Amino acid sequence: MNKLVISLRWDFLRQLRYNIIASAVVVNVLYVLILLNLPEGDYGWLAIFLIFNDPMGLGLMFVGALYLFEKSENTLQALSVTPLRTWQYLASKVISLSLVALAGSLVIAWAAYGWYFNYAAFLLGAGLSAALFTLLGISVAAYCRNFNDYLLRAVGLILPMVLPFLNFFGFTDTYLWYLLPSQGSLLLLDAAFGPVAGWKLAYALLYLLAWNAGAFLLAVRILKHQTLR
Repeated sequence: MNKLVISLRWDFLRQLRYNIIASAVVVNVLYVLILLNLPEGDYGWLAIFLIFNDPMGLGLMFVGALYLFEKSENTLQALSVTPLRTWQYLASKVISLSLVALAGSLVIAWAAYGWYFNYAAFLLGAGLSAALFTLLGISVAAYCRNFNDYLLRAVGLILPMVLPFLNFFGFTDTYLWYLLPSQGSLLLLDAAFGPVAGWKLAYALLYLLAWNAGAFLLAVRILKHQTLR
């Protein structure tokens, strides 16, 4: 546990050094300004879209950049001769980036909905989504040579994950998108601000937990075949 705490501290320092936290703050300020300057109307759909985009963007884009920075500076090779285990390295990335994503998502939610909403559903939806996209991002980045290569692969991962928005915006009405974990993310975020059927909440929570567990095991296996152990 002590090694994980130390790794978390260094991860936050690296995120500051690489301007990842600063970039996240800028993006969230832009989102808040958009929401606060909209004309009168119901923009709950836009708020949920922006909230969903925050953990996905942080989890995929920033973890890829962070991992490739560390790879280019031979940080990963150095870690391979330390007592830090692969799961601890991975857990540190997931926890640190998820906390940054949660903070930003909360700011957007407060700007759009005020202080009163279902925090349990919100934190589960945003937190599990940020963790999942972080894990998937590391798994993809491990096979990339540079950030441009990573971007191309990340786009291929993002495109199917946004398909549940077709149901959300009323363009489709199909249970096919329930095969995607992002459907669970949307349901939990939606439940934070309004009623959602109980079976949908159960599906969303269990499905996201299952995807996170699978993604964690996959990422550990991939990293063990790269530079860590």
